[in-house]
Amino acid sequence: SPLKVVPAPKENGKSKHHDSQDTQEKTSSRQQQQHHHRRNRDPTQTPTFYPTFEPTQFPSTSPTTVTGAPTTPKRMYDLVFSDEFNTPHRTFHDGSDPRWTALDKNDYTNDAQHYYSPDNAYTDTNGHLIIKSEAADTTIVGFNDVQYKNERITKHFKSAMLQSWNKFCFTGGIMEAEMALPGRHDVGGLWPAFWLLGNLARHTYVGSSEHVWPWSSTVCTDKSRTAQLVSACDRVEHYGLHTGVGRGAPEIDVFEVQAGSIKANTGNFLKMPVGQPFMSSSYQVAPGRIPRPGEGWWPAPGQWYDNLTAGMNTSMNIIFYGTYNHFRDDTNPAGQDYWSD
Repeated sequence: SPLKVVPAPKENGKSKHHDSQDTQEKTSSRQQQQHHHRRNRDPTQTPTFYPTFEPTQFPSTSPTTVTGAPTTPKRMYDLVFSDEFNTPHRTFHDGSDPRWTALDKNDYTNDAQHYYSPDNAYTDTNGHLIIKSEAADTTIVGFNDVQYKNERITKHFKSAMLQSWNKFCFTGGIMEAEMALPGRHDVGGLWPAFWLLGNLARHTYVGSSEHVWPWSSTVCTDKSRTAQLVSACDRVEHYGLHTGVGRGAPEIDVFEVQAGSIKANTGNFLKMPVGQPFMSSSYQVAPGRIPRPGEGWWPAPGQWYDNLTAGMNTSMNIIFYGTYNHFRDDTNPAGQDYWSD
C-alpha cells in the first residue's frame, strides 16, 4: 500500500520518546497492484526511460547482500495509520481532508521555482495519488524578507506538497510508502522527496523553524541557552512543555531524488564515487559539530561522525554537511547562530 506507519514498541512498559514527526510528501504515490496482476520476478534494469509500474518481487542480490533483522529479538508492531488513496476524486484543499493538507502558498525555500497549489494534488479513479508539476504562471504579492518590502512576482511552475502537520504525528516506529517518481532520470529540474519534520515547525512557514529546526538537544549548554528556542535551560513552563527538556524539529529525509547527467568523479561530484541521478537519505539535527569538514572534501579524523558505512554504489554526501543558521532579526549572532548537521 502507498503509506503505512506503525509505532515503536514499548520497552519495560514505557514508550521511547522522540519529537513528533510530520510526513511531508512531494511525489506521486499509487495503490499497490491488485492481486490478479503478476509481479515481475527480475530486478528492474536501471536507469529506465519510463517509471516502473510494478514492483519487483525480490530485491537485487548484486552488488548488495541480504541483511539481517534490524532488531533482536524480532518485534511485533501495530498498524496505526494507512492511506491507500483508493477513493476517487479526493482533494486536499485546506479543511477538505482529515489526514492531509495540500499547501496553497509560495515556496521560497531552497531557491524553489514553483508555487504550491492544492489543485495539483488529487486522487484518480485507479487508486493513485497524483501530484502534478506543470509549467503554469502564478502571480503573487508577498513580503521579501531579504529586502524587507512587499513585491509582486510571477512563478512559472506549479506543483503540490501534501503535509500531515497537526493532523497525524507519531513518535517513532516504521514507515513505508510506495511511489512512482516523475520525469527522466537524466534530466534535472525536479526534486521529488518524501520526508518527516518535527511538528513544532512547518515547512515553507520559515518563521516557525527559526531556532527550532533541526534542534534535537535535550541538555542545557551555553549554545542551546541562546540558540535553541525551547531549550533544557528554560526554568519556566509554557504551553504544557516541561522545564529542563529541550525540544525542536529534527528532519528525517526518507528520500530526496536528484536527476541529472553529471557523472561521478566529474564537476560537482569530482571527489565522489556517486553522481547523478542519485537518491539521498539524511537525518538532520542541531547543534552541528565543530570542527567540521569543508563542503566537497572528505572529513579529516575527528571532523565528522565515526563508524559511518555505506554499501556498494553508495557514498556519504560530501557536497552537503549541513547548514549555518543565521537570522537577521537576532541581536546576538555570536550566541544565537548555530550549525546544523
